[in-house]
Amino acid sequence: MQDGELLIFGLCGQSLFFRVAHMHRPEETLHAQSLCREPGGKGYNQAVAAARLGARVTFAAAVGRDADADDCAALLAREGVQARLFPKAGEHTACAVILTDAAGENRVTVYPGASRLLDAQDVLAMAGAFARASVVLLTPEIPEPAFAQAVALAREAGARLIVNPAPFVPWVVPYLREAWCVTPNRQEAGQLPGLDGGEPLERALRTAPYARMAVTLGAQGALCLASGAVFAVPAPRVVPVDTTGAGDAFNGALCAALLADAPFPQAVSLAVRAASLSVAQPRAVASFPTREALEASVRSAPGREK
Repeated sequence: MQDGELLIFGLCGQSLFFRVAHMHRPEETLHAQSLCREPGGKGYNQAVAAARLGARVTFAAAVGRDADADDCAALLAREGVQARLFPKAGEHTACAVILTDAAGENRVTVYPGASRLLDAQDVLAMAGAFARASVVLLTPEIPEPAFAQAVALAREAGARLIVNPAPFVPWVVPYLREAWCVTPNRQEAGQLPGLDGGEPLERALRTAPYARMAVTLGAQGALCLASGAVFAVPAPRVVPVDTTGAGDAFNGALCAALLADAPFPQAVSLAVRAASLSVAQPRAVASFPTREALEASVRSAPGREK
């Protein structure tokens, strides 16, 4: 399916998933209905999501010297992701706590741990991966010096740079103009220059200072900018079970489709469909569709993406 390779830098850690009847009120203690563990992190999830769809993926992150790092590496190996995990002394592998309520909505708290220690030298050590990459996907989960070095190497390699500005941090803004595509969600988009003036999103996108954008809108799909034109991509209807990782499913699928030479509108449509399939299942990594599942969903759709 894929001719090029995808290179991703991001956070790699352990995730604890608690299912609750509702989100906490002030001073309220809740008993969770279920608990499970699963490796994750935005970049980590994106790597697995893309690999499930047939992409050749290399993922790089900083981790601690602990059992959680071993668990993360083992799952990446099972998923066929080429991993370069840089061990950092004196810091624990990242950890996240995810609460999911009866409506499938989630709240996430992340301790970034060793991921904060990824540095520019680590990124330079990935020069061979940049040379092979057709697409590079970055999030500001990694420190700015490492992010800046990755942007520079992607530019030198002539790779298409996708920036998912999540979680939003102000320092990411200057790098967005170098991106082939920027992929915020609705909340993140409202913090970006050109989209933060309170205008309706569709109107603001028409003059946004970015080459391409795909703003994810949850159940409403995505609103996109390309070549000065704005277009909407609706999402198929699903019953949400857990929205955790939906944005990661979108970004991984978008990159996988671009590697397969899909035109941008088609790539976004496939990514929206992959994200929709993911929210119909619990958790993050466990919910990401395979290529076969995505293709079956496309075949059964009234309007087919392929």
